[in-house]
Amino acid sequence: MRPDEIQNGDAIIVIESSGVHANGLTLARAIADKLPDGYLTKLPDGRTYGETLLDPTLIYVRAIEACFGAGVRLHYGVNVTGHGWRKFMRAPQPHAYVIERLPTQLPIFDFLQEHSGIDDEQAYDTFNMGAGFALYLPREDAEDAISVIKNLGFRAFNAGHVEAAQQKSVAILPKNIEYGEETLAIRQ
Repeated sequence: MRPDEIQNGDAIIVIESSGVHANGLTLARAIADKLPDGYLTKLPDGRTYGETLLDPTLIYVRAIEACFGAGVRLHYGVNVTGHGWRKFMRAPQPHAYVIERLPTQLPIFDFLQEHSGIDDEQAYDTFNMGAGFALYLPREDAEDAISVIKNLGFRAFNAGHVEAAQQKSVAILPKNIEYGEETLAIRQ
């Protein structure tokens, strides 16, 4: 799996996250400080804010190994961590990453948005918003990859595709959000 293997027309498979993982926790702590019950605040699903933030980060190595073992031709993969969904364009080559379908929205992300006042563009710029790992692979291998990944107990789906482009970009069509390559620069 190397970034130079990504091709025009590749499918983008998203393996869903288990929660916030390790990014956006500075904002999450600031929110806790403003809540009357802090980390003990109940979310709509009945769990506390603190419990939800402590959900273990999923490790996706087994899914990748299983795909290779099943003969799935994986071109590249990215952990959706710092930089949120801008991470989809981490590869150095100029491609457009077109997202047509979103993961199941976990209650923690709605809660974070509601209590921080950030809009969708900022949320997808900061948090994984339910996407833990993204795989780029030939479209004809997508269903096999999804089947292999789901058999391991992960949630996965075909989220979109890669297009040839002059510059890197990520378009999240269901949210009408687009990030250009300039947004991937490290923040000061």
